[in-house]
Parts: sequence; C-alpha cells; structure tokens
Amino acid sequence: MDAIFKYFDLFLKLSPESKQLIADHLEPSTVSKGEYLWKAGQRCNSIYFITSGIARLFFYTEAGTENTVHFITENKFITDLESLRDQIPSSVSCIAAIDCNVFVITSQILEKLENNVPEWHELLKKITEKTLFDKIKAREILFQKESKERYISFLKLFPTVANSVPANQVASYLGISQFTLSHLKKEIASNDFLRIRKN
Repeated sequence: MDAIFKYFDLFLKLSPESKQLIADHLEPSTVSKGEYLWKAGQRCNSIYFITSGIARLFFYTEAGTENTVHFITENKFITDLESLRDQIPSSVSCIAAIDCNVFVITSQILEKLENNVPEWHELLKKITEKTLFDKIKAREILFQKESKERYISFLKLFPTVANSVPANQVASYLGISQFTLSHLKKEIASNDFLRIRKN
C-alpha cells in the first residue's frame, strides 16, 4: 500500500485522516495474464492502480485488426474516465499483458471517497491531467521519428515492456510490421555487440 501513497504524495499531501479513509477502502486484487480489466462495448466501473505487472489498452478495427493503444506499467493508474463518469460503453479494452497486482477503486468506493476525502477531487484531477499528458507526450516522442529511433525511444519509455509482451503487440503500438520490428531488434543487437567489441 506504500506505493500508492508515495504516488499520491507526488501530487499533494494528504492528511493522516484522509490517508486512513482511503486505505480502508482500497481493495487489493490479482489480475492474471490475459484477464480483462474491462472490455470495449462495456462500461468501465473501476479505477486500477498497478503495483506490479503490465496492462495493455487496445481496440479492434472494422477489419478485425487489433491495435494496441498504450501500455501501463507499475505504479500507474488506469481507467476509462469517460466511461466511468458518464456511464457509457468504453471504446477500448484493457487486459493484463502479464500477471498484475492492482488496487481496485470501484465506482461505489470512488463516490465515498469524493464525499468524504476533502483532497480527493483535486488529487484525482491532478493525476488525470498528468496521466493524459504523459500518454500524449509518449506518443509525440515516438511518432515524430523514423522506425529505428521510434523503437529505441520505446525501449527508453517502456523498459520493462519489450521483453515481457509479444512482439506483435509492440509492433502494433509502434505502427510498424512485426517483420520490421524483428529487423530493428537484430540491427540494434548487432550494433551493441560491435560497440562492446570495440571497447
């Protein structure tokens, strides 16, 4: 539970009473690899804080092609805020890319926190703004570059993801083919090997 309060501290300091109220309502849960946190076409009814593992956001095109939108790693929040607040179906699915440990804040608990924790509204606002900013920033960094630089930037932004999820999911997120990704991996590995040999 320390991890989630350390994360909160990055945005604002909660009173001891507020921390206790939040702690009393946090629900730890395990989401196994391949298990959905929510599905497209259904309402997202919870906010999740990932303490370990990787979750993946994706959707299917009309042609049935799976498109990865984003990866969410540990010590991050994930939800579909529009679906949660407006009680409308989500346009994306969220799945555990590997086994995840999470804290779950259901819509019912969220309402209690909003009514009883004075700092909650401001805290959630700041977290939402930061999460959206980071997501947009990551895509700007990645998609203003050619394929090789894009993949190198991806490795820096998501250091735990590349070796934890299937290559086709990474390729989908980067907007390149799996063949191109495989070629880039070999090229980078070869360059690293040559650099080590020279040193």
